[in-house]
Parts: sequence; structure tokens; C-alpha cells
Amino acid sequence: MIAPYPAHATAGGTRPVMHALPPMPPHITLRVGAALPAPVSLPHGHVEFVIGDVHGERAHLHALWQYCARHFPTATCTSLGDVIDRGPDSIGCLMDVLQYARAGRLAGTDITFHALPGNHEQMLFAPIFNAEYPDIFVAGGGDWLTPWLHPHGDRRRALLEAAIAAGFAPDVARSVLDHGIARWKPGADGRPPIATFRTIGSLLMLHAGINPTVADPVAWARRYNPLHAHDDDNPLWIREEFYTAPNPWPGGWFVAHGHTFEHRIPTTPDGASKPPGDLRPEGYRLGLDAGSSATGIVAAAAIRNGTVQVITAHETWDVPEDV
Repeated sequence: MIAPYPAHATAGGTRPVMHALPPMPPHITLRVGAALPAPVSLPHGHVEFVIGDVHGERAHLHALWQYCARHFPTATCTSLGDVIDRGPDSIGCLMDVLQYARAGRLAGTDITFHALPGNHEQMLFAPIFNAEYPDIFVAGGGDWLTPWLHPHGDRRRALLEAAIAAGFAPDVARSVLDHGIARWKPGADGRPPIATFRTIGSLLMLHAGINPTVADPVAWARRYNPLHAHDDDNPLWIREEFYTAPNPWPGGWFVAHGHTFEHRIPTTPDGASKPPGDLRPEGYRLGLDAGSSATGIVAAAAIRNGTVQVITAHETWDVPEDV
């Protein structure tokens, strides 16, 4: 059995505020693909380092951040959401991502950082401000919070207690989580400030995908209020309608997304799919959900003008010296 990824704790037993990225985890190896041509236009010299679904795999996340810092020190890094649930350290992933999102950069680097929400973050945070949001968080993979949630049902308190139990200093945990919760607090118009998508050049990044039948996919995404479940026709939940549609889509967007295990999406007329870990552009779409809970793989991509390079993190005890 592989030992759980150790917390970076001080001698007093608490995790410090991060002034530098955590070190490269010794039991994670990275596989770096070739730069593949892709129909994406970005400003000259810009690198967008996009991370797919993490689902509690904190060591994998740290490894991908380290790779980004070493190889693309002036990149912009965007998380596509679903950093929590199913894996071994949801609270650690959540705290890391929220700390960096609040700072606007990865610790100790010049890498700008953006954290988009996935449907799993929505299931956790939306009910805090919308009592009518379906109570599906625990059933959807949020059982890691049950020991702290069950006695009282207060999600704010449960998250704080979980973070402290994981070794984060109480004042740090409270400050970071207050920021994370505030991103979902509705304003006077009933909408929270959290952004559900990001664009640069012709690159559109969001958790699940777009509705390919609308004239303006960005306007469609912008209209969505993530405090409401609605149906699957939104940027946090859409599936088949998006990835089965012919492309290019309206606007010519190159869409980087997660949400659906890429190795479960048929890519041939006879219904065959790519093997796990084989992530590459499919026309104007790049899926970065490597199915970590089933495969043990977390994926990212370095996207530049006209090219995509996929990097995957795998758990192993046989790590090459040059990683």
C-alpha cells in the first residue's frame, strides 16, 4: 500500500503559511508529452498552464505546480476546478488553491494563478447561500467532510474544523476559508463574484464545457449563476451535448475543460475511447479530466499559440532523476 502524502507541518504540528511552493513529492512522476498542434491563438510568448480535475490528489497537484514553476516561470496557471472530493486530501487541496487564488499567484513565483470552480466546489459552497440548492455534496464525493459536518450541519464550521484537524493554523484556516466562502456570497444582483470561466486569445477555459448550439458561448457562460443548480445546460455540468458536437463552435473558441473522464468519451465511429492518460486535442476541444479517482492520474497542459503540451502526474515510487 502506498503511504498517504505527508502534510508539510512545522515542529509544532501545524502547516505553515506558504511562502514558497511545496517541494516535488518523491512518489510522483511526471510524463511530459510532445507539443501538439492545436487551433488556439494566444498572445506571442504567453503560456497558459491549465490543470484539470484533481479530486483530492494533493501530491499530484504539487508536482504539476513544481513543473510549471521550473519550466514556465512566467506562465499563467488556471485550475479548472474539482480540486476536492474522492481523493485522499480534499481539505489540503482546497486550502492550497484558495491561498494561491487569494494571492493571485503561486507562492514564491511570478506565476499568476486563477481558480475556477467545478461542480464539486459548487455542491460544497452553493448551499451556504442558497437553501434551495440540492443537498448532494456528501453523496457526490464529499464524505471526507462528514466527521465535522454531521454533528451540526454548519459547512463553514465543518471546513474550519477539518482544516485545523489537517494541521493548518486556526487563524490561517479561518482567513483562507473566509475568502473561499466570500467568493460565493451573492451581491445585490443575487450573483456571487466567483468567475466560472476565463478567456485569453481564442482560449476558453471552464470546468465542464460549452453549449455548442448557442451563438455566443461566452455570453452563455456569463449568464449562469453558480448558486443555482438549474439543469446540465451550464458550464459546470454539461457533458454529451458538448463533447459529441461537431466543431469548431461559434466564435472559434478552443475549449479547455475537465469534468468528464476523457478515457470514457468515444472518439471513433465504433465508440472506442482513448486509453487512460492519453489526453490530446480533439479538434477545438482539450479535455483534462484524467479520471484521477479511477486512474490515479492528474493532468495539466501548457498551452501556447498554436500548440498544446500535456503533462500528467502519476503516483509511483520509481521517480526518474531528471523530473
